[in-house]
Order: sequence, then C-alpha cells, then structure tokens
Amino acid sequence: MNSSEALGRVGAYGLPGDSNEPIVVGPFNDLTALAESQRMLPWLWDAVLNHRVPNVSDDEREHLKRRMLATVQTTLAAHSAAASVVSRLYEIGVADVRILKGCATAHLDYSAPKYRFSSDVDLLIRSEDRSSVLSLFAKSDVPVPRRTTWQDRYGKSTTVKDNGGVELDMHVTLSPGYFGLVLPIDELFAHAESFEVGGVEMHALDGPSRLIHAANHAAHSRNVGTHSVRDVPQLVLVSGVDWQESIERAVRWNVDGLFALGVLKSWARFDIQGHPLVEWAKTHEAVGRQRLALRLADHRPRGHLLNAPLALPPQRWPGYVLPVMFPSRAYLKENNKEWSTRAKEIVREVFSK
Repeated sequence: MNSSEALGRVGAYGLPGDSNEPIVVGPFNDLTALAESQRMLPWLWDAVLNHRVPNVSDDEREHLKRRMLATVQTTLAAHSAAASVVSRLYEIGVADVRILKGCATAHLDYSAPKYRFSSDVDLLIRSEDRSSVLSLFAKSDVPVPRRTTWQDRYGKSTTVKDNGGVELDMHVTLSPGYFGLVLPIDELFAHAESFEVGGVEMHALDGPSRLIHAANHAAHSRNVGTHSVRDVPQLVLVSGVDWQESIERAVRWNVDGLFALGVLKSWARFDIQGHPLVEWAKTHEAVGRQRLALRLADHRPRGHLLNAPLALPPQRWPGYVLPVMFPSRAYLKENNKEWSTRAKEIVREVFSK
C-alpha cells in the first residue's frame, strides 16, 4: 500500500473495527514524514511497538522515536500555555472560558494526552469579554481587525501569542461564516465538562457539543489534519458520546448539514466499522439556507465571508459586507493588501463556479 493508505490504517489503530492485518508500506521514512505532517506520529509509534508495521529497521525506528518525542513536547507546551492563559483570565475575572479541540479532547477523550497533537490553544470566550481578554497582551501583538465593530459582531476569533510563542486562538464562536453566526453561544456555555492541567481547573464543551465541533471542523476547514479528523470516531466509538443528542442539537442549531458532512468526511479517512451516526449522515440532506451556505463555502477560500449574510436579517447586510470589501487602512497594511486588490479577490470568488 502507498503511504496515504498506510496512514489511514495507522490512524484507525486503537479504534473499534480496526483491521489486524499488517501495515505493509514502501519506504518507511516516507510514512514517518507523512504521519508527522498529519500529526499522527504517536499512533505510528504505537503501531510499530506492537509489530503492526513489519520490517522497520533500527535506524528507522530511532528516527521515528525522535520525531515522535518532538511532537509530544510541542503538545505539552501547548497544554502548559492553556493552563497559563486560563489562570490569567481567571485573575482578571473572566471565568466563562471553554478550552476547545486538541487540549480538551486530549484530556477527556484519549487514554493519554500525547495521542492528540496540539501546537496551539483554542479557547471559547464570550464576545463581551473580548476586549478584557486581549488587554492581557501588548497592543502590538494583537492583530488589527477589519473594523473593530465588525470584529466584535462577526469575527470568529483573534489569534495572539503567549510569551513562549504558542498561538492562542480566542474564539467567540466555533465556525466561520453562516454556521458560526447561527450557533447559540449561551447553549454552548450551558453544558460543560472539567479537567485539570498543572493544578488549573479547565472547562470544555460537553461531549455532544465537542462532537459537533469536531465534525464541523472536519467539514468546514481546508486541509484539516488527520489528527483532528480522528476526533470524530474517537468521540463516538471510544468516548461513547451521546451522538443522538449531538444530532438533536445540530438540528436545533441549524448546523446539521455541516455536522453530517463532517461525520462522512471523517469516517472516509479510516478503515473502521460503521455506526448509526454514519448511516444518519448518509441519508441527511442540507436544506434551505444551510444548503446554500455549504455551496457558497465549498471550494472557495473565503466562502465563509460569502455565506455569513445568510445568518443575518437583510438590514444588517451592509454592516457585514462593507468592512469585508473595504477594511481599515491599518488592516490592509498589516496584511500587505490594497482596497482594490481585496475587493477584486472577493468579487472573483463570488462569481467563481
């Protein structure tokens, strides 16, 4: 099998229904390089240790071990950064914080945190806390928004770095564009699970909401890594998350089309057993604005900018569209753009097929 096929087998390692057949591949270092790019080295290491990948030389094994340890160090640094920033937020009175994706699933859904690679920290905060949160960082380290009001109302997240250089993504919603704007943030904050890192109590979304977020990320993100996609079957098959509750919430929140797409994309990456959630996703069809939102996003890099107005009443469309077309001079300067160039890029995507 080629390296891509082998990686699908490696990624399925440890999931119910995983094949017990040996993973036979060509140059092993090619598989190591691919696994590293897809953040799957801990799973490859376990597969090698358990003799699922035959004919690995001592040199290849040692190379894999060094690369795997480096990824573990990166993950631990990210988790340390998460504990640090949450502690700082608690100190300034920002208590409504949810740790998202990698760090949360690593501690709540995997047998050991090392298995879920993280290089950054994703946090969900309330939009009204955004200015307080960003005040912890030097003004020069905070990206310039398109327009301040636009960012407060419609921006998905703001990315800053801690003193160690770890990226911190301060989210005010889970998805870009239409699917982020329709999500009821109060409901997301209403259900939580806790875990601890370095003596700091952390709060995450509960299982059904973690599953929705994982599937939405798999469906909506371009070039999403295998480590993130694996969260979906991990949550369903190993954590035993109440996937029926996930369906009910996704339907109620008008993100069921994106959720179903993410489930199908995730299962397609791995050679594992089926599940009733997958059968539901196969027969589910996005309708109405969701269907149009998915079509507008599709292959367009800025598709979420095009579909976001579908979540807004028409009288708010100008307040959304104009800053997208004509952001502030400071924003353009920071991103090495000009108004004319920016506008042409958006128009080109609107009319692309």
